[in-house]
Amino acid sequence: MADSDSFETCPTDVVHASPARVWELLTNPARFDWLGVKVVEAPARTLAAGDRLVFGPAPGLRLSWDVLSVEPLRTLELDVKVPLGIRNHEVVVVSPVNDGSCRVTFN
Repeated sequence: MADSDSFETCPTDVVHASPARVWELLTNPARFDWLGVKVVEAPARTLAAGDRLVFGPAPGLRLSWDVLSVEPLRTLELDVKVPLGIRNHEVVVVSPVNDGSCRVTFN
């Protein structure tokens, strides 16, 4: 760790779904019900660099995603902001494994 106020983690798993299906769930705000939080503000299209999304997990509580970059079907880079000034630079990578599976990594 470079800073005593930070830590690094890299969860990854193989998902039994095509990369296209996983990508749709990661980048289509109309499909964000899997997140389990209310989408307060989001574009009515697939995510693109420069987009900002706001979520309301509880009354008076907000968190946001700023989309920094998108490489379709491969990489989604986000700046995630949560209450108390906590920020997370997130890079989600989708890698094909075979016809019906892919590896999803959150950095």
